[in-house]
Amino acid sequence: MNRMKPLRELRKSYFFQITFIIIIILALVISSLAFSADRVTVSRAEELAKEQFDYAIDDSIENVESRLGKLYEDLVYLGAYVGNEPWIEERIRTGYLNQRTSFTSIFYYDVNQDSFKWYSERQVASSVLKRDPKFTEVLTASGKELYMSDPVMISGDMGTFLYVPVIEENRPIGIFGGSISVLNSDLYRRSLESANDDMILYLLDEQGEVLTTSFNLVTDAERRISREVIDEALNRSERTILSTDEDTVMFEPDARVSGWSMLAKHQNDSVYETVYDTRWQYLMIALVTFFLSILVGLLLSRTLTNPLVELVNQIKQQQSLGTISLERTGSKEVETLLDTYNDYAQRMETSRREQLSQQQLILHQEKLASLGQLAAGIAHEIRNPLTPVHITLQMVREGQGSSDMVDVAIKELERANDLISTMLTLAKPDQAGKNEDWINMLDFAKRLEFLMDAECYKRPTKWELLVPNDMPPFYASFDMLVQIIYNLFKNAVDAVESKGADGSVVVTVLFTEQEYRFLIEDNGIGMSEEQLKTVGSAFNTTKESGNGLGIYMIQEYLKSVNGAMEIDSVMNKGTAILIKIPRRQPS
Repeated sequence: MNRMKPLRELRKSYFFQITFIIIIILALVISSLAFSADRVTVSRAEELAKEQFDYAIDDSIENVESRLGKLYEDLVYLGAYVGNEPWIEERIRTGYLNQRTSFTSIFYYDVNQDSFKWYSERQVASSVLKRDPKFTEVLTASGKELYMSDPVMISGDMGTFLYVPVIEENRPIGIFGGSISVLNSDLYRRSLESANDDMILYLLDEQGEVLTTSFNLVTDAERRISREVIDEALNRSERTILSTDEDTVMFEPDARVSGWSMLAKHQNDSVYETVYDTRWQYLMIALVTFFLSILVGLLLSRTLTNPLVELVNQIKQQQSLGTISLERTGSKEVETLLDTYNDYAQRMETSRREQLSQQQLILHQEKLASLGQLAAGIAHEIRNPLTPVHITLQMVREGQGSSDMVDVAIKELERANDLISTMLTLAKPDQAGKNEDWINMLDFAKRLEFLMDAECYKRPTKWELLVPNDMPPFYASFDMLVQIIYNLFKNAVDAVESKGADGSVVVTVLFTEQEYRFLIEDNGIGMSEEQLKTVGSAFNTTKESGNGLGIYMIQEYLKSVNGAMEIDSVMNKGTAILIKIPRRQPS
């Protein structure tokens, strides 16, 4: 599983890189197209909305002007018969008073007499009319201009008065006025025609009050328009389009009636409906493109990485560097990589062989040098015990020897024998490797515990062996491993001997995924810095009965298995030795 992880990461890396590049390119293309299309669609939607606004406002203004013009002509016609009261009364009674199509009330104001004459039951106070600026303004008007009053209450009905001056000899002699019902007259109910159901038109008086709205099937909330929008529109002197968060509004300041204006409102959702549809379509295209990019990225990444994965697998399966051939290379880049690797493998193999030859030569020379040094040391060490043996034998021959002298000679011969045994082990460093096998570490711990217990028999030294219960098997030489740890334990026991019952030795076995660790700690006499510098040198020892080859032998074995030894010691406080041996598989 661990071997497959880098391959999955390789495929994943290629997949993300390829997909990212495809998405970026397509995103740029789609964004530019969408931006251009959006600008065109928005511009077209606004142009269409403006055309609809213009059509609705112009058509509605013509309707208002047409209907008011007819009523205006009716009042002008009456003005031509001023002085013929019976005819005027009959004319008004038979055709002028109609709440839906004509007037709800009619009056005549005589300028000379400053009096009002009403021709209907619906009347307002004369003071109300005289206060109306349009009432006095019509007396000075020139030409055919439509003057309408502000809305007033006339017998329970809201209405506006249309004023028409009566001219005689180029001077006004009176005013005919007729009230038009705001709620019931066709002038207000039928004149405003919107371009569609979503557009609402508003007819405004001089103060910006809404006189009427177009007859749309909309809710009251949709029909309502804010005062802020009206006030902003009234500040414009020409036809203008205004926009809010919710609506688009066109304002026409001149409704061809003195002081009247017109306003059309269209909800943005309706104005920009085509824009929203286009944006939604591009969003769908982007989503489809995104998933297609992922699919294309996956296919391309597999196409590109399959040859690389095959190359990696073959490299991992190789026991040594060598040339590799693939069933398919996929691209020139992979083919170039393969050729480069094969060339590199050949050069590395040649270099490895040359380096191995040099290492063997150096190792042979080092062995010869070490052999000379060891031979000199061996000769010296063996000569030392032979001297007292030689003297003892001479004295025995002369009859002067004693049993004590013979005992000394025997011990010296035993020391020489131990030295020779150690040297035989050193002379065959690969012998331990021939005995390597999987070690059950619990069996190892039991053997070591037995030897440690025997070593400390009848000694006051306290000792302890700490091992975990879940130790995995360890591939090594069982006897060599026991000998190494046992020798270090014996050295530690000798080091704490002077402390008697206070002496303590602790051996701890630890393991990681990479190696086994053996820690031997004591609270003995310790070693000085000078002694630490010479630890491991052949024939160098701090014990009277030692030969200096124990640590040396351990180091030589650790070199053969790529192990290591670390020593930490403080005088009169103790020593800690850590042995590290890699966990490995049989070769």
